[in-house]
Amino acid sequence: MKRIKTIIFCSLLFVLVGSGFAFCEDQALPSVETEAAETEKSVVDMVIPTVTVSEDGLYSYNPLGNPDPFKPFVQVELPAAKKDEEKKAAESIFPLQRVSVGNFRVVGIAGDQSRRVAVLEDAARKFYPIFVGTRIGLRNGKVTEILADRVVVDEYEDKKVKRVILKLRKNI
Repeated sequence: MKRIKTIIFCSLLFVLVGSGFAFCEDQALPSVETEAAETEKSVVDMVIPTVTVSEDGLYSYNPLGNPDPFKPFVQVELPAAKKDEEKKAAESIFPLQRVSVGNFRVVGIAGDQSRRVAVLEDAARKFYPIFVGTRIGLRNGKVTEILADRVVVDEYEDKKVKRVILKLRKNI
């Protein structure tokens, strides 16, 4: 019995609170509109953004004369040559395409004549397996051949093909 009384009391409380909010909302809208109209009249001479409330309760914002909040405060200028190289390096998410072909060393080659794999090492001592057709380098290079003792990479620069050969260094 006590549980039923508690449920009835809570539901009546919710109804009263909801109707109170609805009544207060109807009373508050005209005062907000009049305050907005008064502030709009006093601010017309200044270049300050205005916020107005329409009859539907929608807000509108006028950013005229204000700086863009999304524009960075500081702009760093890089030399033109470094910009191009860093832009190309930043475009690729693949580590093989972030540095030039000359920065890699061929550590090993495995497989037979029909299918070979080569292992390259970069300056950070990380190893990467490559196959024929793998993209490598900053100048859109492509592995064209993997021979028993070397890897042949073709780089395309201004519609000219430059052939780079990476030789396998054998430790004696």
